[in-house]
Amino acid sequence: MRLHWIDALKGIGIILVVFAHHSLPAALDTYIFSFHMPLFFFISGFLFDFGKYAGSAADFVKGRFRSLIVPYFSFAVLTCLFYFMLDKGFQPEVTNIEFFETSALYGIYSIVYALGPLVSYNPPLWFLTCLFVTELLFYGFAKKYYGEPRKLVLWLTTAGVIGYLYSVYVPFRLLWNADVALSAVVFYGAGNLFRKFTEPEKEYGSGLNLNSGSSLSSGSSLSSGSSLSSGSSLNSGSSLSSGSSLNSSSSMDLGSRIREGFVRAEKYISGFFIFLNLLYLAYLLEFPTTDKVNMNVLKYGDFFSYYLLAFSGIFAFVYLFKKVGSSKILEYYGRNSLIVLALHFPLKDVLIKLTILKGIDYELYHYNVTFALSLTLLNLLCMIPVIYLVNNYFPFLIGKKGSSAKFEGLKSCLRKHVH
Repeated sequence: MRLHWIDALKGIGIILVVFAHHSLPAALDTYIFSFHMPLFFFISGFLFDFGKYAGSAADFVKGRFRSLIVPYFSFAVLTCLFYFMLDKGFQPEVTNIEFFETSALYGIYSIVYALGPLVSYNPPLWFLTCLFVTELLFYGFAKKYYGEPRKLVLWLTTAGVIGYLYSVYVPFRLLWNADVALSAVVFYGAGNLFRKFTEPEKEYGSGLNLNSGSSLSSGSSLSSGSSLSSGSSLNSGSSLSSGSSLNSSSSMDLGSRIREGFVRAEKYISGFFIFLNLLYLAYLLEFPTTDKVNMNVLKYGDFFSYYLLAFSGIFAFVYLFKKVGSSKILEYYGRNSLIVLALHFPLKDVLIKLTILKGIDYELYHYNVTFALSLTLLNLLCMIPVIYLVNNYFPFLIGKKGSSAKFEGLKSCLRKHVH
């Protein structure tokens, strides 16, 4: 079963990402950064189907590598070449882009290490490698404790504490944003548990088997064409834990009790998080601050406020979209959010360059919401043909297997012109 509200939620999430990469007033900027990236980790966890990969870690790693790491390197190299040509074309004798001021060897190292500050020409790409590590981390926890929610929550909490302490006391960054993943796995795990304890039992089986039969194209919430379906049990009827059937039964009973309690409290929980989120926004409007959360650079602020504000934003939007339902426009951008994530930043720079060439003083419009919103809408409109081209002619860029018929036709056409 496809959950259209999830696609719409991904859509508003990626639009907020594009919007937040423009110069915004401090209050709005701080508000969006408090939850917009945690929201994507939460959605990814919500869509994760452990049953599909429970029996084969190798298949899981291969699938995630194809759907996240292949797109990362594809778009990192592609946009690097784009910026190189843009830099040479704009002022051939001057290097305007910081990334190209270093040696070629350091540039290769920066792309391979995959930190947002290192891939400075297209920093949003950090999310792809971080999500890959986050999913590996959660898979490791789930492999051992998927049938024991309490232990799973304990390990997720431990990872979150370690991730926070790392950000405070350790001065060096880890490959592929593994340090951020220690914090991100909390949101990812919360999304997976949220689905398990809130989705209707009649559609997803019984007990803890609420993740049954779901399929996620390309393996992450950012992948285009992601879909959910209902059907078989989570692990072909086998026990979720490695213990005896008695342990499995007691775990399922515990899961049922937790779910029933959560469902009873859900109407109060939704109201609480929406109220808290609105209260935080009102506070920021009255007392704006530039001291914002930024997962990309391990900037979390206070431990408790970081998680509280992130979850208040996540659940406020989750419950809002569960009530409102779907939106065709938001669903479209949600299904294609990987492409938008990877290419909106260079497109943003092109639009800014064009405004400057048109004689518009861009500096005058810094921190102007209307101007930022206009550029965001232009960016999203320009993204439509780009999305079409990637999906139909270059699907390998987003980790899809093989080449489409249209891509093969394009290659044949090019061969004819060459010869």
